[in-house]
Amino acid sequence: MKNILLFFVTILFTSNLNSQANLLNAKNPSEIGKKQNDEEDKSLEYAEIEDSDILWSKVVYEYIDLNEKLNFPLLYPTTDTDYGDTRKSLWKAIKEAIESGQIKEVYDGRNDNFLQDDLNKIIGKDSLGVVNLNIRDLYGSTWSPSDTQPQQFAKSSDILAYRTKGVWFFDKKHSELKYRLLGLMPVGKNLKVAGAKGGTGYFWLWYPQVREILSKHKVFNDKNNNNRISFDDLLVNRRFSSFIYKYNNVYGDREIKDYITKRDGEDDYQHHLRILLESERIKKQILDFEVDMWGY
Repeated sequence: MKNILLFFVTILFTSNLNSQANLLNAKNPSEIGKKQNDEEDKSLEYAEIEDSDILWSKVVYEYIDLNEKLNFPLLYPTTDTDYGDTRKSLWKAIKEAIESGQIKEVYDGRNDNFLQDDLNKIIGKDSLGVVNLNIRDLYGSTWSPSDTQPQQFAKSSDILAYRTKGVWFFDKKHSELKYRLLGLMPVGKNLKVAGAKGGTGYFWLWYPQVREILSKHKVFNDKNNNNRISFDDLLVNRRFSSFIYKYNNVYGDREIKDYITKRDGEDDYQHHLRILLESERIKKQILDFEVDMWGY
């Protein structure tokens, strides 16, 4: 029994030592985080799905609240300068990719259908490869050359949530219910309006375009520092807590709050609870589809 306990204590201890890549072999602090081999982290490509193999599908929009403990790995660290490249929040990874030109296009926050016209699609680089700073304006404060203070841009501590767009579908070829993430939107403080309450959606990202970028950034695992997954693994495998706020429907894709309206004499808590219950009903309906198929 003592040997078993000693084994687990040793594992935990060595996991803490290996919380960062190459920590034990670094001859100076600048070598911490460097990989020991030339292999790059890559995301597993989405499998090709024939339209004829999709028996049923439903597009859903979800809200990932970063106040929930399960979603903390997407939020922290909220200080963007303390850890360098060894640890970063999802927002810092996205913002750095935009400002370095790795993410070449984003979509207007109201364009969740990813329309390709010039009003809804914002190109990140021009034909000469110059970064288009207009994208930064989407998550920055209002600014003009006459202002004495520099323009402010959203930090990790300003991010409140993420919205996602995805599709649940039943693959009749493999007789399996599957999920595919299509869009990701950061929701943060509105820096353009002083004292603004609540969050605003900055822009939509077409998720398949950013998967490879996010696969290179690891999520901190406080249960085992040496066993870390990428942001892509976390999002694609749905290792987060969320609720459905909208799904494709005949009523112009109205949101749940548009038909679960507030009743007379009902307080905000009761109203929000009914919205969450409707969200859970829709989620259960989706997940039950696979069970119903096998029962049929």
